Amino acid sequence: MSRNVISFNYTLKDKTGEIIDQSQPDQPLTFLEGSNTIIQGLENGLASLKEGDTDEIVVRPENGYGFRDESQIDVVSRSQLPVDDISVGDFFQAGSDAHSPVVKVVKVDGDQITLDANHPLAGVDLFFSVEIVGKREATEEELNHGQAHSAGGCCGGQNGGGCGCH
Repeated sequence: MSRNVISFNYTLKDKTGEIIDQSQPDQPLTFLEGSNTIIQGLENGLASLKEGDTDEIVVRPENGYGFRDESQIDVVSRSQLPVDDISVGDFFQAGSDAHSPVVKVVKVDGDQITLDANHPLAGVDLFFSVEIVGKREATEEELNHGQAHSAGGCCGGQNGGGCGCH
């Protein structure tokens, strides 16, 4: 089965219609199908669309950022955190590893800081308005690298151009 590279514009809203995120004009999001670079529910909704199509795609939590998990909320001592000035609403990475979770400060009570490692969109129904601006079969190089490439191929056609594939 062939895999496609899909480029699309989108506006993401919550159930009240408030815009959460959107692509920038003339800067569509481009991804390789099956590369796990976008949430599964959105990828599934885009799969059957053709270039030029527009659609409304609803993504439920189980196919988006999952459900909230109360075990992802933890109370720690202020001394365990990498910064001194801490306020409710702050985000920071919980460890030095690039894959360490990002946590949000949800409560400050003296020396006790409550952190939430749930994704901010966990448990939220997502409403995407999408427009497919490009859809093509992935190249062998893209399949081997596991990601879509820009025009000119890997690294924009420049050796060592820093696309992250090598």
